[in-house]
Amino acid sequence: MDNKLLSETTDAVKKVIDHFGIDILSDHKKFCSAFSDFAPRLSKENKAFFVALSEDIGSIFIRENDAVLSGSRSADETIQRAAAEISEYLNAEKAELITQSIAVSLGWQLRNNAPETSSESRVDMGGGSSNTLIENLFRRAQNGDNDACFNLGERFFYGRGVKQDYAKAVKWYTLSSDRGDCSSQKKLADCYYLGQGTDRNLAMAAKYYELAAEQGDYDSQKALIRCYTIGGTGFPTDRAKARYFSDRYGISASAGTSDGLMKNAQNGDSEAQFKLGNMYLRGVGIEQDYEKAIYWLKLAAQQGHSAAQYNVACCYLSGTGVPKDKITAVMMLDEAAKNGDLDALNNLAGCCMRGDGTAKDQSLAANYYRQAAEQGHAKAQYNYGECLFNGFGVSRDHAEAVNWYRQAAEQGDPDGQYSYGWCLLNGAGVARDPVTAKEMLELAAEQHHTAAAKELGYCYTNGTGTFKNFAIAAKYFTKAAADGDKEAAEVLVACYKYGGDYLAANEQKAYRYAEQYGLDYYDI
Repeated sequence: MDNKLLSETTDAVKKVIDHFGIDILSDHKKFCSAFSDFAPRLSKENKAFFVALSEDIGSIFIRENDAVLSGSRSADETIQRAAAEISEYLNAEKAELITQSIAVSLGWQLRNNAPETSSESRVDMGGGSSNTLIENLFRRAQNGDNDACFNLGERFFYGRGVKQDYAKAVKWYTLSSDRGDCSSQKKLADCYYLGQGTDRNLAMAAKYYELAAEQGDYDSQKALIRCYTIGGTGFPTDRAKARYFSDRYGISASAGTSDGLMKNAQNGDSEAQFKLGNMYLRGVGIEQDYEKAIYWLKLAAQQGHSAAQYNVACCYLSGTGVPKDKITAVMMLDEAAKNGDLDALNNLAGCCMRGDGTAKDQSLAANYYRQAAEQGHAKAQYNYGECLFNGFGVSRDHAEAVNWYRQAAEQGDPDGQYSYGWCLLNGAGVARDPVTAKEMLELAAEQHHTAAAKELGYCYTNGTGTFKNFAIAAKYFTKAAADGDKEAAEVLVACYKYGGDYLAANEQKAYRYAEQYGLDYYDI
């Protein structure tokens, strides 16, 4: 870290706290405005502080201040926890700058103050980091931009560029919903209806569905009618309101409900049979019933509905609602694949590769993977890449394998991202590119890919494609260890036992991790 920048930033933070008191840390808008006034030469830093404090890390420092100053709590551990809150949106250097600036301005004594580093690894607060887009979205959202709020909600909901977090998605959907954004109102209603990121609350779901419905959103209009028609826990049915909204929007009161689907399904509509079967299978809008799910899915499947055929096959593979029967599953996968279902084709290839429900035939498996891959199926692209890389059913060809890994990675497949990154890291079938490799591994790790998280840990301990930083390495080793990777757990213990760049040795924490993962501390 650039110590001059740290010193100037800390001085500005201290002036803000001295002038307004420590409680200003919990008011991020007021803090950022004051910070800009007290640090005019560092105004470009304001964006980073804005993003950081939007996650309320200021409250962490307020809560822990007395304990840290009295010596009953470690300053470094508190800083690490605060940094973890914002490291999803700011790069590691920015997170370290911000947390240390606040800590030092409060008079905390740190054990692992970072030394001056080379110019290559200094903090670039002027933009250009991989997190610039996220930071910009935060800034715009806090300034009242509804599109930015909705986009942040979508990123957290689907885990795009940040760690998936339904609760944070709800937070951003709520901000723009309350300012009248129709798309956010619908998504927030869905979250309340399904209990994603918040407690399930049908009354709140109906409230936001109605707000979006009044703005003309057709799906919300149907959903609102469904809420009053079906009802649920804490939300009794209200046929009168259902009829009122049905007349208001010109939509049948049975639209989208099990009653409406039941009528169409009984009349032989394969799509209605498929949807009704899925409702019973998942227990969405109706009481879960595997037997009824299989009944309706089979009826749709018999009419050649490829997605229904695939779902029935999956039920036979897992034994859901029917006795486990891999032979029948393969037959259903084959039917669905012939009817154009790429998921079925990819899974049929897997059965051939393993010999599940059919004779083991790696050549046929590779052929099926290739067919699905050529039609754009991301997981099949990764799987065909594996065939080429390892010589499963085809001649080994690392360069061609990398091509398919890359295509899968570009579609967001975490296995494809990891494998493409690994090849770039090791120069397998492609020229070595540690920087791009690290970026690919980060994308996969964000989707909870264990091997990618561990490999990223090694990138930071070895300085491969990035600067050495054992603190960040430990973060990734922790993720991999929590997912059951024993090697990552051993390296995690070593990181804290011996310390390294940006990470002070902490034998107590090292010993605790060794105990947690059943390792012999003294053998590491």
